[in-house]
Amino acid sequence: MSPRVLQAFLQAELQPIKSRTLWRELGSSGDEGVQLLRNHRTLSSTEQSRLESLDLDSLDKAVSSGIRPIGFSAYPETLRNWVDYPIGLFGWGDWSCANAPTVAIVGTRGASTYGKAVAMKFAEAFARAGITVVSGGAIGIDGAAHKGALAVGGKTIAVLAGGVDRWYPAIHRGLFQQTRESGCLISQFACGVKPNPYRFLQRNCLIAGLSRATVVIEAPERSGAIYTANRANEMGRHVFVVPANIENINFRGSHALIRDGAVLVDHPDLVMDALGVLPSETIEETSPISEIASKILSNLSTTPLAVEFILDRTGLPMSDVIGELTLLELEGRIIHDAGGYALKP
Repeated sequence: MSPRVLQAFLQAELQPIKSRTLWRELGSSGDEGVQLLRNHRTLSSTEQSRLESLDLDSLDKAVSSGIRPIGFSAYPETLRNWVDYPIGLFGWGDWSCANAPTVAIVGTRGASTYGKAVAMKFAEAFARAGITVVSGGAIGIDGAAHKGALAVGGKTIAVLAGGVDRWYPAIHRGLFQQTRESGCLISQFACGVKPNPYRFLQRNCLIAGLSRATVVIEAPERSGAIYTANRANEMGRHVFVVPANIENINFRGSHALIRDGAVLVDHPDLVMDALGVLPSETIEETSPISEIASKILSNLSTTPLAVEFILDRTGLPMSDVIGELTLLELEGRIIHDAGGYALKP
C-alpha cells in the first residue's frame, strides 16, 4: 500500500463504499494514484476541496519517524467484519496486538475518581489475560484505561481523532509515547490532520469496529461513549456497563444503556467469560497493615473523603493519618484526587 496514495484517500474522506470502489481502480497505481484521484470524475467538489490541502510533507515526516500504512490484509477479524471498515489506516507501534482479543473501555472526559479507578481495574485485568485494551486517548476514562493496561505490561491501542502524528490532548504526550512503545497508535485520518469535532464521532465508530466488546465505565446521557456503545450494538458486538450511584449524572447515560439491554457488569471476569477468555491466575499479594491504617480504611468508601473528615471520623493525629494515607496509596489500596481519598474499587 503506497503511503502517498493512502494519504490522498484519507485526506479526501470518502464514504466507505466509494473509497473501496476507487481503491480497486487506483490503489495499485503507485504514487501516480495521487494525481489520478485528484482528477477523478466521481469526486464531489467537497472531496476535491479537501484534496487541495493534501499534506505530503507531513506524511514524509511521519513515515521517516516509523508511521506505516495498514491495509485490509492486515486488519484483524473484528475490523474486517465491520461493514464500514476504512480503506486503510496509519499506525505507529505494534499493530500485531490488534490480533489479540480486543475490548474497548470508554467513558467521559470528566470522570470521577471512582470511574477512573474502575477503568484502571478493568484494563489491568484484561491486559493480564492477554486482551488488548482499546480506547480513544482522551483524558478521563480513556486515559485511565490506557494507563491500566500499560501498568501491568499489557497492550493497548489508542484510536486518534486526528492524524496519527497529531497527539491530542497534549497532556497525554507521555502516555501516547508509552502506547506507541508498548502497543499502537492508529488513525483513519491523513497524517497532519487536526482532530476536528466531527472526526471524534468517526473515531468512536472505529473504536467499536475494532473491538469484540465495549465496556462503558462512566458516561452522561449525551456523550461520545454512548455513541460508541450504540455503534457497537449495531455491529452485533457485546456492550457492557459498569453501574454506579444513581444520583451521579455522569452515569445516567450508562444506566440508560442497561435499561436498553446492555449487560451490567461489576467485575472484569464477567466480560472475559462472555468472550471465552480465561482470566489471569495472578494472585496479588497484600502486606499486613497497621492498626491505624485499618481504622482509616474502615472509614473510607468509594466516594472520596477529604482529610479533615478522615481526621474527624478516626480521631487520629494528622501526622499519623497523612503518613498512613501515603503508604496506603503507594500500596494501591486507596486512590486520591482533589476530592480526597477513597477505597480502590
